[in-house]
Amino acid sequence: MRNALWIALLAALTGCGMFAVKEQQAKIDALCVLGGRVEAERAVPAPLIVVLARQTGADPQKRESWRVADHFVLEGPGQWQLRVSAGTYGVLAFQDLNRDLKAQPGEPFLRMEADQVFACKSGERRTDLALRIPAGGRSRLNETIDISALQARSFGDQFELSLGQVTALGDVASLSDARFDAAVAEDGLWRPFDFLFKAGPGIYFLGAYDGSKVPVLFVHGINGTPQNFRTVIDRLDRSRFQPWVYYYPSGGSLGAVADHLTQTMRTLQLRHGFRSFVVVAHSMGGLVSRGFLLRYREGGSGAAVPLFVSIATPWDGHKAAEMGTKSPIVVRAWTDMAPGSEYLRSLYARDPGVPHHLLFAFRQSGVSLGEANDGTVTVASQLHAAAQQGAARVEGFNETHMSVLEAAAVSERLNGLLGQLK
Repeated sequence: MRNALWIALLAALTGCGMFAVKEQQAKIDALCVLGGRVEAERAVPAPLIVVLARQTGADPQKRESWRVADHFVLEGPGQWQLRVSAGTYGVLAFQDLNRDLKAQPGEPFLRMEADQVFACKSGERRTDLALRIPAGGRSRLNETIDISALQARSFGDQFELSLGQVTALGDVASLSDARFDAAVAEDGLWRPFDFLFKAGPGIYFLGAYDGSKVPVLFVHGINGTPQNFRTVIDRLDRSRFQPWVYYYPSGGSLGAVADHLTQTMRTLQLRHGFRSFVVVAHSMGGLVSRGFLLRYREGGSGAAVPLFVSIATPWDGHKAAEMGTKSPIVVRAWTDMAPGSEYLRSLYARDPGVPHHLLFAFRQSGVSLGEANDGTVTVASQLHAAAQQGAARVEGFNETHMSVLEAAAVSERLNGLLGQLK
Protein backbone atom coordinates (compact mmCIF):
# COMPACT_ATOMS: atom_id res chain seq x y z
CA MET A 1 0.00 0.00 0.00
CA ARG A 2 2.87 2.40 0.68
CA ASN A 3 3.54 2.69 -3.02
CA ALA A 4 0.72 0.74 -4.57
CA LEU A 5 1.10 1.82 -8.18
CA TRP A 6 4.82 1.11 -8.34
CA ILE A 7 4.46 -2.22 -6.56
CA ALA A 8 1.63 -3.25 -8.85
CA LEU A 9 3.54 -2.20 -11.95
CA LEU A 10 6.69 -4.03 -10.86
CA ALA A 11 4.65 -7.16 -10.20
CA ALA A 12 3.13 -7.03 -13.67
CA LEU A 13 6.42 -6.43 -15.43
CA THR A 14 8.09 -9.32 -13.60
CA GLY A 15 5.20 -11.71 -14.29
CA CYS A 16 3.70 -11.81 -10.79
CA GLY A 17 -0.05 -11.53 -11.14
CA MET A 18 0.19 -11.08 -14.92
CA PHE A 19 -1.65 -14.26 -15.89
CA ALA A 20 -4.23 -13.76 -13.15
CA VAL A 21 -5.05 -10.33 -14.56
CA LYS A 22 -5.48 -11.69 -18.08
CA GLU A 23 -7.69 -14.54 -16.91
CA GLN A 24 -9.79 -12.29 -14.70
CA GLN A 25 -10.36 -9.71 -17.41
CA ALA A 26 -11.34 -12.49 -19.82
CA LYS A 27 -14.03 -13.62 -17.35
CA ILE A 28 -15.40 -10.10 -17.09
CA ASP A 29 -15.34 -9.67 -20.87
CA ALA A 30 -17.28 -12.94 -21.23
CA LEU A 31 -20.28 -11.40 -19.50
CA CYS A 32 -23.18 -10.20 -21.60
CA VAL A 33 -23.93 -6.47 -21.47
CA LEU A 34 -27.59 -5.47 -21.68
CA GLY A 35 -28.75 -1.90 -21.82
CA GLY A 36 -30.67 0.84 -23.56
CA ARG A 37 -32.95 3.72 -22.74
CA VAL A 38 -35.99 3.81 -20.51
CA GLU A 39 -38.66 6.51 -20.31
CA ALA A 40 -42.22 6.86 -19.05
CA GLU A 41 -45.42 8.24 -20.55
CA ARG A 42 -46.50 9.61 -17.19
CA ALA A 43 -44.46 12.77 -16.57
CA VAL A 44 -44.09 12.76 -12.79
CA PRO A 45 -40.93 13.04 -10.66
CA ALA A 46 -40.45 9.39 -9.73
CA PRO A 47 -37.63 6.87 -10.20
CA LEU A 48 -37.71 4.54 -13.19
CA ILE A 49 -36.59 1.00 -12.36
CA VAL A 50 -35.60 -1.58 -14.95
CA VAL A 51 -35.95 -5.18 -13.74
CA LEU A 52 -34.13 -8.08 -15.37
CA ALA A 53 -35.57 -11.61 -15.17
CA ARG A 54 -33.77 -14.77 -16.23
CA GLN A 55 -35.48 -17.83 -17.65
CA THR A 56 -34.74 -20.80 -15.40
CA GLY A 57 -37.47 -23.18 -16.51
CA ALA A 58 -38.39 -24.87 -19.77
CA ASP A 59 -41.74 -23.14 -20.34
CA PRO A 60 -41.42 -19.35 -20.67
CA GLN A 61 -45.21 -18.98 -20.35
CA LYS A 62 -45.10 -20.13 -16.73
CA ARG A 63 -44.29 -17.63 -13.98
CA GLU A 64 -42.15 -20.16 -12.10
CA SER A 65 -39.86 -20.39 -15.13
CA TRP A 66 -38.57 -16.87 -14.41
CA ARG A 67 -36.41 -15.49 -11.64
CA VAL A 68 -35.64 -11.83 -10.92
CA ALA A 69 -31.92 -11.37 -11.50
CA ASP A 70 -31.10 -7.68 -11.10
CA HIS A 71 -32.36 -4.11 -11.40
CA PHE A 72 -31.20 -0.65 -12.45
CA VAL A 73 -32.42 2.63 -10.90
CA LEU A 74 -32.72 6.01 -12.64
CA GLU A 75 -34.19 9.23 -11.27
CA GLY A 76 -35.72 9.98 -14.66
CA PRO A 77 -35.53 9.02 -18.34
CA GLY A 78 -32.08 7.85 -19.34
CA GLN A 79 -29.69 5.02 -20.13
CA TRP A 80 -29.55 1.74 -18.20
CA GLN A 81 -27.03 -1.10 -18.33
CA LEU A 82 -26.53 -4.46 -16.62
CA ARG A 83 -23.87 -7.19 -16.88
CA VAL A 84 -25.02 -10.79 -16.79
CA SER A 85 -23.87 -14.31 -17.60
CA ALA A 86 -25.08 -15.93 -20.83
CA GLY A 87 -28.73 -16.98 -20.81
CA THR A 88 -32.28 -16.06 -21.79
CA TYR A 89 -33.60 -12.85 -20.24
CA GLY A 90 -36.71 -10.74 -20.14
CA VAL A 91 -36.94 -7.05 -19.27
CA LEU A 92 -39.70 -5.20 -17.50
CA ALA A 93 -39.80 -1.73 -15.93
CA PHE A 94 -41.92 0.36 -13.60
CA GLN A 95 -42.29 3.90 -12.27
CA ASP A 96 -41.71 3.79 -8.51
CA LEU A 97 -44.21 6.46 -7.46
CA ASN A 98 -43.79 5.96 -3.71
CA ARG A 99 -40.01 5.36 -3.91
CA ASP A 100 -40.03 2.05 -2.04
CA LEU A 101 -38.25 -0.23 -4.55
CA LYS A 102 -41.45 -2.22 -5.07
CA ALA A 103 -43.54 -2.56 -8.20
CA GLN A 104 -47.13 -2.43 -6.97
CA PRO A 105 -50.61 -2.42 -8.50
CA GLY A 106 -51.47 1.07 -9.66
CA GLU A 107 -47.91 2.10 -10.49
CA PRO A 108 -47.04 2.56 -14.19
CA PHE A 109 -45.64 -0.77 -15.31
CA LEU A 110 -44.10 -2.14 -18.51
CA ARG A 111 -44.94 -5.82 -18.68
CA MET A 112 -42.47 -8.37 -20.06
CA GLU A 113 -43.82 -9.24 -23.49
CA ALA A 114 -42.50 -11.67 -26.10
CA ASP A 115 -40.48 -8.98 -27.88
CA GLN A 116 -38.71 -8.19 -24.61
CA VAL A 117 -37.37 -11.73 -24.20
CA PHE A 118 -34.06 -12.61 -25.81
CA ALA A 119 -31.06 -14.90 -25.58
CA CYS A 120 -27.81 -13.22 -24.59
CA LYS A 121 -24.58 -14.93 -25.63
CA SER A 122 -21.23 -14.83 -23.83
CA GLY A 123 -19.47 -11.54 -24.59
CA GLU A 124 -22.46 -10.11 -26.46
CA ARG A 125 -23.47 -6.45 -26.11
CA ARG A 126 -27.10 -5.42 -26.54
CA THR A 127 -27.32 -1.77 -25.60
CA ASP A 128 -30.15 -0.56 -27.85
CA LEU A 129 -33.13 -1.89 -25.87
CA ALA A 130 -35.74 0.89 -25.75
CA LEU A 131 -38.28 0.70 -22.92
CA ARG A 132 -41.30 2.98 -22.58
CA ILE A 133 -43.39 2.60 -19.44
CA PRO A 134 -47.09 3.16 -20.21
CA ALA A 135 -49.31 5.35 -18.06
CA GLY A 136 -50.85 3.70 -15.00
CA GLY A 137 -54.22 3.15 -16.60
CA ARG A 138 -52.75 0.56 -18.96
CA SER A 139 -50.81 -1.32 -16.31
CA ARG A 140 -51.67 -4.98 -15.88
CA LEU A 141 -49.62 -5.64 -12.76
CA ASN A 142 -51.69 -7.50 -10.18
CA GLU A 143 -48.99 -8.36 -7.66
CA THR A 144 -46.12 -6.72 -5.80
CA ILE A 145 -42.53 -7.26 -6.93
CA ASP A 146 -40.19 -6.40 -4.06
CA ILE A 147 -36.82 -5.44 -5.53
CA SER A 148 -35.45 -4.47 -2.12
CA ALA A 149 -35.84 -8.07 -0.93
CA LEU A 150 -33.25 -9.41 -3.35
CA GLN A 151 -30.28 -10.89 -1.52
CA ALA A 152 -26.78 -11.90 -2.56
CA ARG A 153 -26.47 -15.57 -3.43
CA SER A 154 -23.74 -18.17 -3.44
CA PHE A 155 -20.98 -17.93 -6.05
CA GLY A 156 -22.53 -20.60 -8.24
CA ASP A 157 -26.09 -19.34 -7.99
CA GLN A 158 -25.07 -15.74 -8.50
CA PHE A 159 -22.98 -16.42 -11.57
CA GLU A 160 -26.07 -17.93 -13.13
CA LEU A 161 -27.91 -14.66 -12.62
CA SER A 162 -26.30 -11.20 -12.50
CA LEU A 163 -23.27 -9.60 -10.89
CA GLY A 164 -25.33 -6.71 -9.55
CA GLN A 165 -26.87 -8.73 -6.76
CA VAL A 166 -23.55 -9.41 -5.03
CA THR A 167 -23.42 -5.70 -4.24
CA ALA A 168 -23.51 -4.70 -0.57
CA LEU A 169 -26.39 -2.30 -0.02
CA GLY A 170 -25.83 -1.04 3.49
CA ASP A 171 -24.67 -4.32 5.00
CA VAL A 172 -23.49 -3.60 8.55
CA ALA A 173 -19.84 -4.50 9.08
CA SER A 174 -16.84 -3.65 11.25
CA LEU A 175 -13.59 -2.27 9.87
CA SER A 176 -12.02 -5.42 11.33
CA ASP A 177 -14.14 -7.58 9.01
CA ALA A 178 -11.97 -10.12 7.18
CA ARG A 179 -13.41 -8.91 3.87
CA PHE A 180 -11.51 -5.66 4.35
CA ASP A 181 -8.12 -7.31 4.91
CA ALA A 182 -5.25 -6.20 2.67
CA ALA A 183 -4.98 -9.63 1.05
CA VAL A 184 -8.61 -9.46 -0.08
CA ALA A 185 -8.16 -5.89 -1.31
CA GLU A 186 -5.23 -7.13 -3.39
CA ASP A 187 -7.66 -9.47 -5.16
CA GLY A 188 -9.49 -6.34 -6.25
CA LEU A 189 -6.39 -5.23 -8.15
CA TRP A 190 -5.22 -8.52 -9.67
CA ARG A 191 -8.34 -10.69 -9.54
CA PRO A 192 -11.31 -8.29 -9.83
CA PHE A 193 -13.74 -11.00 -10.96
CA ASP A 194 -13.01 -13.18 -7.93
CA PHE A 195 -13.18 -10.11 -5.68
CA LEU A 196 -16.80 -9.53 -6.69
CA PHE A 197 -17.83 -12.78 -5.03
CA LYS A 198 -15.26 -13.18 -2.25
CA ALA A 199 -15.45 -9.66 -0.86
CA GLY A 200 -18.69 -8.22 -2.15
CA PRO A 201 -18.30 -4.73 -3.62
CA GLY A 202 -20.63 -1.98 -2.50
CA ILE A 203 -21.39 0.28 0.42
CA TYR A 204 -21.09 -0.99 3.97
CA PHE A 205 -22.50 0.73 7.05
CA LEU A 206 -20.36 0.71 10.18
CA GLY A 207 -23.45 0.70 12.35
CA ALA A 208 -27.22 0.54 12.04
CA TYR A 209 -28.71 3.17 9.74
CA ASP A 210 -29.76 6.32 11.61
CA GLY A 211 -32.00 8.74 9.73
CA SER A 212 -31.07 11.60 12.07
CA LYS A 213 -27.38 11.49 11.03
CA VAL A 214 -25.73 12.58 7.78
CA PRO A 215 -23.86 9.79 5.96
CA VAL A 216 -20.16 10.33 5.24
CA LEU A 217 -19.06 8.06 2.41
CA PHE A 218 -15.37 7.05 2.41
CA VAL A 219 -13.81 5.88 -0.89
CA HIS A 220 -10.40 4.16 -0.83
CA GLY A 221 -7.67 4.22 -3.47
CA ILE A 222 -5.85 1.64 -5.59
CA ASN A 223 -5.13 -1.62 -3.76
CA GLY A 224 -6.89 0.01 -0.84
CA THR A 225 -9.45 -1.02 1.73
CA PRO A 226 -11.90 0.76 4.05
CA GLN A 227 -9.42 -0.04 6.84
CA ASN A 228 -7.22 2.77 5.51
CA PHE A 229 -9.73 5.24 6.97
CA ARG A 230 -9.76 3.75 10.47
CA THR A 231 -8.14 6.74 12.19
CA VAL A 232 -10.25 9.33 10.37
CA ILE A 233 -13.42 7.38 11.12
CA ASP A 234 -12.48 6.91 14.78
CA ARG A 235 -12.23 10.71 15.07
CA LEU A 236 -15.53 11.38 13.30
CA ASP A 237 -18.31 13.11 15.22
CA ARG A 238 -20.72 10.19 15.53
CA SER A 239 -23.38 12.35 17.18
CA ARG A 240 -24.07 14.03 13.83
CA PHE A 241 -22.56 11.75 11.20
CA GLN A 242 -22.62 8.06 10.27
CA PRO A 243 -19.64 6.56 8.38
CA TRP A 244 -20.23 4.49 5.27
CA VAL A 245 -17.42 2.84 3.29
CA TYR A 246 -17.37 1.99 -0.41
CA TYR A 247 -15.42 -1.15 -1.31
CA TYR A 248 -14.60 -1.95 -4.92
CA PRO A 249 -12.11 -3.88 -7.10
CA SER A 250 -9.45 -1.23 -7.68
CA GLY A 251 -8.07 -2.89 -10.81
CA GLY A 252 -11.27 -2.31 -12.74
CA SER A 253 -12.19 0.46 -15.13
CA LEU A 254 -12.73 3.65 -13.14
CA GLY A 255 -15.73 4.53 -15.26
CA ALA A 256 -17.36 1.19 -14.48
CA VAL A 257 -16.61 1.66 -10.77
CA ALA A 258 -18.14 5.17 -10.84
CA ASP A 259 -21.23 3.72 -12.54
CA HIS A 260 -21.49 1.03 -9.87
CA LEU A 261 -21.19 3.54 -7.04
CA THR A 262 -23.88 5.69 -8.65
CA GLN A 263 -26.32 2.78 -8.82
CA THR A 264 -25.52 1.71 -5.27
CA MET A 265 -26.13 5.19 -3.83
CA ARG A 266 -29.34 5.64 -5.82
CA THR A 267 -30.70 2.37 -4.48
CA LEU A 268 -29.74 3.24 -0.91
CA GLN A 269 -31.31 6.68 -1.25
CA LEU A 270 -34.58 5.10 -2.34
CA ARG A 271 -34.43 2.58 0.47
CA HIS A 272 -33.64 5.02 3.30
CA GLY A 273 -34.64 8.44 1.99
CA PHE A 274 -31.60 10.32 3.34
CA ARG A 275 -31.57 13.94 2.20
CA SER A 276 -27.83 14.57 1.97
CA PHE A 277 -24.44 12.89 2.23
CA VAL A 278 -20.74 13.81 2.18
CA VAL A 279 -17.94 12.15 0.17
CA VAL A 280 -14.37 11.74 1.49
CA ALA A 281 -11.87 10.04 -0.83
CA HIS A 282 -8.20 9.08 -0.75
CA SER A 283 -5.80 8.80 -3.70
CA MET A 284 -7.40 7.14 -6.74
CA GLY A 285 -10.66 7.13 -4.80
CA GLY A 286 -10.87 10.84 -5.58
CA LEU A 287 -10.94 10.06 -9.29
CA VAL A 288 -13.67 7.49 -8.75
CA SER A 289 -15.62 9.92 -6.58
CA ARG A 290 -15.62 12.83 -9.01
CA GLY A 291 -16.77 10.48 -11.77
CA PHE A 292 -19.52 9.29 -9.43
CA LEU A 293 -20.57 12.84 -8.50
CA LEU A 294 -20.87 13.80 -12.17
CA ARG A 295 -23.10 10.81 -12.83
CA TYR A 296 -25.14 11.15 -9.66
CA ARG A 297 -25.82 14.86 -10.11
CA GLU A 298 -26.69 14.50 -13.79
CA GLY A 299 -29.30 11.87 -12.95
CA GLY A 300 -31.76 14.42 -11.62
CA SER A 301 -33.27 14.62 -8.16
CA GLY A 302 -31.66 12.75 -5.30
CA ALA A 303 -29.86 13.51 -2.09
CA ALA A 304 -27.85 16.74 -1.82
CA VAL A 305 -24.05 16.55 -1.65
CA PRO A 306 -22.85 19.61 0.30
CA LEU A 307 -19.19 18.57 0.56
CA PHE A 308 -16.54 16.54 -1.26
CA VAL A 309 -13.09 16.15 0.32
CA SER A 310 -10.26 14.56 -1.66
CA ILE A 311 -6.97 13.55 -0.02
CA ALA A 312 -3.73 13.04 -1.99
CA THR A 313 -5.53 12.39 -5.27
CA PRO A 314 -3.51 12.19 -8.54
CA TRP A 315 -5.78 14.54 -10.49
CA ASP A 316 -3.34 14.65 -13.39
CA GLY A 317 -2.77 10.90 -13.31
CA HIS A 318 0.36 8.90 -12.54
CA LYS A 319 3.31 8.21 -14.82
CA ALA A 320 3.67 4.71 -13.36
CA ALA A 321 0.20 3.93 -14.66
CA GLU A 322 1.24 5.17 -18.08
CA MET A 323 4.26 2.85 -17.97
CA GLY A 324 1.95 0.03 -16.92
CA THR A 325 -0.14 0.46 -20.08
CA LYS A 326 2.94 -0.52 -22.07
CA SER A 327 3.34 -3.85 -20.24
CA PRO A 328 2.13 -7.15 -21.79
CA ILE A 329 -0.91 -7.26 -19.51
CA VAL A 330 -2.68 -4.02 -18.57
CA VAL A 331 -4.72 -3.49 -15.40
CA ARG A 332 -7.65 -1.39 -16.58
CA ALA A 333 -7.34 1.16 -13.80
CA TRP A 334 -3.88 1.99 -15.16
CA THR A 335 -5.36 3.03 -18.50
CA ASP A 336 -7.70 5.45 -16.73
CA MET A 337 -4.94 6.80 -14.47
CA ALA A 338 -2.44 7.45 -17.26
CA PRO A 339 -1.91 11.23 -17.68
CA GLY A 340 -4.19 12.62 -20.37
CA SER A 341 -6.48 9.57 -20.38
CA GLU A 342 -10.04 9.86 -21.64
CA TYR A 343 -11.36 9.21 -18.14
CA LEU A 344 -9.23 11.97 -16.57
CA ARG A 345 -10.30 14.44 -19.24
CA SER A 346 -13.94 13.58 -18.63
CA LEU A 347 -13.70 14.52 -14.96
CA TYR A 348 -13.32 18.21 -15.76
CA ALA A 349 -15.47 18.39 -18.88
CA ARG A 350 -18.34 19.37 -16.56
CA ASP A 351 -18.86 20.71 -13.06
CA PRO A 352 -20.75 18.42 -10.64
CA GLY A 353 -21.78 21.45 -8.60
CA VAL A 354 -20.41 20.07 -5.32
CA PRO A 355 -18.07 22.13 -3.07
CA HIS A 356 -14.66 20.43 -3.29
CA HIS A 357 -11.93 20.76 -0.65
CA LEU A 358 -8.63 19.52 -2.05
CA LEU A 359 -6.13 18.25 0.54
CA PHE A 360 -2.66 17.29 -0.70
CA ALA A 361 0.41 15.70 0.88
CA PHE A 362 4.03 16.64 0.18
CA ARG A 363 6.40 14.71 2.47
CA GLN A 364 8.66 12.36 0.55
CA SER A 365 9.11 8.99 2.22
CA GLY A 366 12.81 8.82 1.33
CA VAL A 367 15.54 10.40 -0.74
CA SER A 368 14.19 11.39 -4.16
CA LEU A 369 15.85 13.18 -7.04
CA GLY A 370 12.65 13.49 -9.07
CA GLU A 371 9.62 15.73 -8.79
CA ALA A 372 8.29 16.75 -5.39
CA ASN A 373 5.95 14.03 -4.19
CA ASP A 374 4.35 12.39 -1.16
CA GLY A 375 6.21 9.14 -1.68
CA THR A 376 3.69 7.89 -4.23
CA VAL A 377 1.99 10.75 -6.08
CA THR A 378 3.68 13.91 -7.33
CA VAL A 379 2.62 17.20 -5.85
CA ALA A 380 2.13 18.49 -9.39
CA SER A 381 -0.47 15.81 -10.10
CA GLN A 382 -2.26 16.47 -6.82
CA LEU A 383 -2.32 20.17 -7.69
CA HIS A 384 -3.46 19.77 -11.29
CA ALA A 385 -4.60 23.20 -12.52
CA ALA A 386 -8.17 22.14 -13.31
CA ALA A 387 -8.55 20.58 -9.87
CA GLN A 388 -7.28 23.72 -8.13
CA GLN A 389 -9.51 25.99 -10.18
CA GLY A 390 -12.58 23.97 -9.30
CA ALA A 391 -11.78 23.63 -5.59
CA ALA A 392 -13.33 25.74 -2.87
CA ARG A 393 -10.11 25.37 -0.85
CA VAL A 394 -6.67 23.82 -1.37
CA GLU A 395 -4.58 22.84 1.66
CA GLY A 396 -1.29 20.96 2.01
CA PHE A 397 -0.02 18.66 4.77
CA ASN A 398 3.54 17.63 5.54
CA GLU A 399 2.68 13.94 5.35
CA THR A 400 3.32 10.96 3.08
CA HIS A 401 0.70 9.40 0.85
CA MET A 402 -0.49 7.05 3.59
CA SER A 403 0.45 8.90 6.79
CA VAL A 404 -1.86 11.73 5.71
CA LEU A 405 -4.77 9.51 6.74
CA GLU A 406 -3.32 9.17 10.24
CA ALA A 407 -2.52 12.86 10.77
CA ALA A 408 -4.45 14.61 13.51
CA ALA A 409 -4.46 17.84 11.46
CA VAL A 410 -6.28 16.12 8.60
CA SER A 411 -8.97 14.75 10.90
CA GLU A 412 -9.32 18.17 12.50
CA ARG A 413 -9.73 19.82 9.11
CA LEU A 414 -12.32 17.26 8.02
CA ASN A 415 -14.26 17.60 11.26
CA GLY A 416 -14.09 21.37 10.93
CA LEU A 417 -15.58 21.22 7.43
CA LEU A 418 -18.29 18.83 8.56
CA GLY A 419 -19.04 21.08 11.52
CA GLN A 420 -19.86 23.94 9.16
CA LEU A 421 -22.64 21.97 7.49
CA LYS A 422 -26.14 22.92 8.52
